[in-house]
Amino acid sequence: MARIRRVQDDFDGAWKNMLSEQRFASFVAFFMPDAYLLIDWARPVEFLEQELRAITRKSKRGNRAVDRLVKVWLNNGTESWVLVHIEIQSQEDATFPLRMFQYRYRALDLFGELPIACLAILGDPNPAWKPQRYANGFLNTQVAFDFGVVKLLEFADRLAELERNANPFARFVFAHLKTLETQSDYETRLEWKLRIIQGLYDMGVSDAEMGQLYHDFDWLLTLPEPLALRYHRAMTRFEEEKEMPHLSTAERICQQIGQQIGQQIGRKIGHEEGRRDLLLDQLNVKFGPIPAEIAARVNALETAEIDRLGRAILTAQTLTELKL
Repeated sequence: MARIRRVQDDFDGAWKNMLSEQRFASFVAFFMPDAYLLIDWARPVEFLEQELRAITRKSKRGNRAVDRLVKVWLNNGTESWVLVHIEIQSQEDATFPLRMFQYRYRALDLFGELPIACLAILGDPNPAWKPQRYANGFLNTQVAFDFGVVKLLEFADRLAELERNANPFARFVFAHLKTLETQSDYETRLEWKLRIIQGLYDMGVSDAEMGQLYHDFDWLLTLPEPLALRYHRAMTRFEEEKEMPHLSTAERICQQIGQQIGQQIGRKIGHEEGRRDLLLDQLNVKFGPIPAEIAARVNALETAEIDRLGRAILTAQTLTELKL
């Protein structure tokens, strides 16, 4: 059996997509319940990307941070901004409290004394690291800045509660923790991914929202290619059995996987036997179970023909078009 390659978990990208304007109310309800009660949700929220760039442009930082600056209106009619800093990282960062302080004082400098709430969400695996304050001083000059912190690991003893919660961010935290837990056990991650994403269909959301949630949870719970194909086949069967009207969720992502496989087949990816197996997986994903005679023909193909079919399958609508 071929060794399964490790995948690079992209917590940053998944969280960035998950935290959208449409989901900001759900985010605040879960992570900032006190603030949720103060905000006038009848008025639209506004993500201030240009203003945020003015705050962060001088920061020396890696690419593993997700930041949001959001304008909301309070129930008393006043305007308020919320600076949300989500930091997803695998190791302790001694400069993190300073960076939080820098964001706050730059916001003060740029926008005056608008009330701003700062929140850091830490998704790293180190339970001992939870910075909540920046302090600096000398002689009679002291600076101290406290900011809100949510440590995702601290939800680890509430997994059953998270899984039942209808708030999509509760379930996303659950998925985040399972992603951390299964970084070297992809078979177990496959089982959890199926359970988590199939559970989303019980939330009663619209088809459009279900499609986006599917995408974001799929992004977070990344699987190596062979297991990803098994996952998408299982999801296609699940949606067919449930007579779901939005098969495009699984089918769209299956097509993305197929495109990745096609690109890899176009390169040198190993032995011919493995290349034929990948092509058979592509055919099964796109066209369903293929006849035994077609499988036999694929198993007899030469390398050049495998490459041709790997490209052709991306646009073909039927098996007949492939001229097997």
